[in-house]
Amino acid sequence: MFPTKILVATNGSREAEPALEAAVDLANGTRSELHIVYVVSTVSRPPYPGPAAGVEKDAYLERSRLVGLRLLEDQARRIGDLGGSVAASHYREGRPEKEVVRLARELDVGLIVTGGHRRPWFERIFGAGFSTAVLSKADRPVLVVGSRGLQNSAVPK
Repeated sequence: MFPTKILVATNGSREAEPALEAAVDLANGTRSELHIVYVVSTVSRPPYPGPAAGVEKDAYLERSRLVGLRLLEDQARRIGDLGGSVAASHYREGRPEKEVVRLARELDVGLIVTGGHRRPWFERIFGAGFSTAVLSKADRPVLVVGSRGLQNSAVPK
């Protein structure tokens, strides 16, 4: 059975473009609804800021929100250029991998599509990338598409 809804997670990067193209092809080929999501990360990254950095963090978050909303508009247009149509665009804030998985459950999507790239060995040892984190947290199939096409896919246990 083909999925009736596909969720593509985007961040506007080079790695996200092949995933967007694959999601459009899959949605068109299976007559599935295509949903797009962008998540602004609210997770603090090292070095952790001190109390005086609160104003800077708020300004950064506000800029990130505006960039994210513009990116969603641009990506929806790009999907149209590729011959697809967007059922809905979704903007979220929080830990990106958790928000993508949470939205996938809310929408009851049959497939999550995301971009990915091969990371250096030291990054793989010391921390999971976005696509790896989505793969590990998702309770539904995830398709990770790299710049050279399909890299990895997983069906939850």
